[in-house]
Amino acid sequence: MPLKPFAASEPYTLGVELELQVVSPPGYNLSQESSTLISALENRVNAGEVKHDITESMLEIATGVCRDINQAAAEFAALQREILACAQQHHLIISGGGTHPFQKWQRQEVCASERYARTLELFGYLIKQATVFGQHVHVGCRTGEEAIYLMHGLSRFVPHFVALSASSPYMQGSDTGFASSRLNIFSAFPDNGPAPFAADWTQFEKMYARLEGTRVVQSIKDLHWDIRPSPGFGTVEVRVMDTPLTLERAINIAGFIQALSHWLLDARPYKHKAEDYLIYRFNRFQACRYGLDGMLTDVCTGEQRTIGEDILCLLDTLERYARPLNADSALEAIHRYVKNNDSDVHRIREFTADGGSLSELVRLHGDIWAA
Repeated sequence: MPLKPFAASEPYTLGVELELQVVSPPGYNLSQESSTLISALENRVNAGEVKHDITESMLEIATGVCRDINQAAAEFAALQREILACAQQHHLIISGGGTHPFQKWQRQEVCASERYARTLELFGYLIKQATVFGQHVHVGCRTGEEAIYLMHGLSRFVPHFVALSASSPYMQGSDTGFASSRLNIFSAFPDNGPAPFAADWTQFEKMYARLEGTRVVQSIKDLHWDIRPSPGFGTVEVRVMDTPLTLERAINIAGFIQALSHWLLDARPYKHKAEDYLIYRFNRFQACRYGLDGMLTDVCTGEQRTIGEDILCLLDTLERYARPLNADSALEAIHRYVKNNDSDVHRIREFTADGGSLSELVRLHGDIWAA
């Protein structure tokens, strides 16, 4: 279908989505019961949304349009209470984390929907392998031109988002050596990585029209770029994060993205060009592989420092842009995470290094989410 006109949004408003794991004790493998929970929750959710994702092991929750992270946190807290109560009734557990540490993709059941059936037909087993769990953050923009500037601006900080949320070192029963192995799953898909460069909204519309005209895609939802405009919502959507182990961390990452968006659109610190993406995948790989210790290379100067070091420098710049958005607490938390090496991936590896089994790890993640 043709690209929708860009629907103006209140600038810097937030929408946050989290893909959660539905787990079945006592073995703590992934369940195939998300439809059961969604049906049971149909009349119990007053704000936000609970819905399917690709497979029956995945439960997606989403806020409505939120003015700040406090509103987003309140909506998620209310959703969390209802979901946990419902899961307990059905003898299920809910957890965060970017991957389940030992599930096998062959067991996964794709949700019954026309769109997912079409996707399964096109991509085959890759769709079942995509039973991984991410956080998406929408940021409101007034115009398509703002959205294009923000998409390119935020793309410079994809390594920061990946490193802060990394929670998927284990996959298929093994430690992958990566802080975030989740994004590797998508490397086989043709729309993986950054969006093709467009200088402005008109150029983006022409690019999309060409894709749609060749029937490569049927809607903007068929383009799973790391960051994409969502014209129907009037937002730019950041899609690279693992689902953190706690709601608190997810909210703080959303606040970090919101403050960063305010700075980018207000200060306009960059003049974007296609060459900005020359080492995009190298920097993204460093974040996936090493998390906050990954090496970030400046595409213009070649200067290198760790992603953690770059985040700490950036926080000083963002302070005055966070304040009017009530995102100060998010920046304070991000500072703590980086200074104390307080990451989900570090906690996961500490647990297994102390002799904890992977099934015990999943049980622990359920307890952490419920807490």
